[in-house]
Amino acid sequence: MENTTNGQTTQSGVDLAKYKQMFANHQANPKKNKRPSREEILAKYFVPRNDKEYFRILPPKQGKDFIETAFFHVIPVNAAGGKKKYRKIYCPAHNDPKVPKKDANGNVITDQEGKPVMVTKPCPLCEKSKETLKLQKSDPTAKGLKKEEMNPQQKAIKEENDKIWKASKDLEAKKFYIVRGIDKGAEKDGVKYWRFKHNFKQQGVLDKLGPAVTNWMEINGIDFTDAERGTDLILTVVDQEMQGRNRTYRDVSSIFPKGSSPLHADPIVVKEWLSDESTWRDVFKPASAPNISAHEYLEMVATGQAPYWDDSDQNNKKWVFPGRPDLEEKANTRDQNLDADTGSKPIEMASDVVNSSYDNVNIQNVTKEDVGTYQDNAVDLTAEIKNKAAETVTAPAPAVETQPEPQVEAPADTTSESSDDDFDPESGDYDDLPF
Repeated sequence: MENTTNGQTTQSGVDLAKYKQMFANHQANPKKNKRPSREEILAKYFVPRNDKEYFRILPPKQGKDFIETAFFHVIPVNAAGGKKKYRKIYCPAHNDPKVPKKDANGNVITDQEGKPVMVTKPCPLCEKSKETLKLQKSDPTAKGLKKEEMNPQQKAIKEENDKIWKASKDLEAKKFYIVRGIDKGAEKDGVKYWRFKHNFKQQGVLDKLGPAVTNWMEINGIDFTDAERGTDLILTVVDQEMQGRNRTYRDVSSIFPKGSSPLHADPIVVKEWLSDESTWRDVFKPASAPNISAHEYLEMVATGQAPYWDDSDQNNKKWVFPGRPDLEEKANTRDQNLDADTGSKPIEMASDVVNSSYDNVNIQNVTKEDVGTYQDNAVDLTAEIKNKAAETVTAPAPAVETQPEPQVEAPADTTSESSDDDFDPESGDYDDLPF
C-alpha cells in the first residue's frame, strides 16, 4: 500500500518529506555537526585566574535553576612521563537517569506490577569505593572506646580501618556546582560554564555567591540574572596557601555585584546568548579514549590502567593503554578514524588531529592564542559594539598567566575542600579537560 505525503508518494507509514527535511537541516548546519576542537572546548570553561574577573550568570532555562548540581570522581590517572595526574571524571551513577535492573542473564527484572525495577547506572569507581569499604575489620572490643583508651591491637585495627575508609572516600564521587554565564572579559567566547566544588566547611564559592546575590535582590528587588536589569559579578581572586604543603593556589576570596546593567548593549548578542541551547553536559562529558566506551574507561581507571595521550616524545605522540597492547595498537593505527571533521585533510593518527597534549593541558601550554581565538569562519557579534565604549559594559580582557609553575608529583590527597576551581594547584594543569 502506498501513501501520499505532502505531494510525494512513499511506502505506507513513511513520511518522506520529514526525512528529507531532517537531512537538509543536517547539511545546512555543518558547524553544529562538527567535532569541537581543543580551542572550542577550552573556550567553554570559566576558570577564575586573574586578580579580578567579571562574570554574568545567565537566566536559567525553563524548568532549571541558575545553579545545577553534578558529581565527579577526583582521582589520579595515568599521564605522560609515567606520572599520575588528578582528573575530575564524570560519574554515571550520580549524574545519569536510572536504568532497568537486569539479572545475571541480562534479562530485565520487574516488580509485582510488571514494571522494570530501576537502579542507578553502573559506575566502576563507585563500586570499587563500596568494595574497598568492606575490607574494614570488625572489632567489637573497641566499641565505644576513645583512641587513647585502646590497647595496641585495637589501635592497629583502627588505624588500618581508617586507611581503608580514606581510600574508599577518595574513590567516591564529589559534589560540584555548575553555573551558566558569560565571561565579561571574553565575551566573544559566548556561553561558558563555571564549575566549583561543594565545601563542607561552608567556605567555598557557593557560600560567597549566595549572600552576594540574595542581598542584592533584597535591596533592588530585581532578579540578579535578569537580562535587562540584572548584575555582573566581580570576583576577587587571590593566592591561598595549601595547609602543610608549602604551595599556593588561586581561589575566589570574595564576590560582589557590580550594579544593575543590561546583559549586553546589542540585542542581537543578547538573543544569541539567551537562545544558546547548550548545557553543562555538553562540556563536562564522560571521559573516554579511542575504541572504548565511557564505562570501559572507568573500569580501566578503577584498575589503575587508565589510557592516556602521551606527547612526551614530539616525534612519537601516541595513545598509551597500560596492560592492553591490543587496544594501544588499534588506537594508533594510521587509518584510525577519530570521527573528526578535518576537511580535506585525511586522518592518519591521533597526533595528526591534536597539536598539543591530548591529556595534559596545563597553564604553561594554554596560551592567549589557545583560549577563545578559534576562528573557523566565526562571526564576532560583539565586534561592532566594542567600538562604542560608552554603550558597552565590558571588562578588560584577562591577561594570560605565563609564569611556569613547578612540576611536582601529586600528593596522596589533592581533594582539599579549600580548592574549588577547575585548576589543579598541585600539577598546574586544567585536570578536567576531556583531552
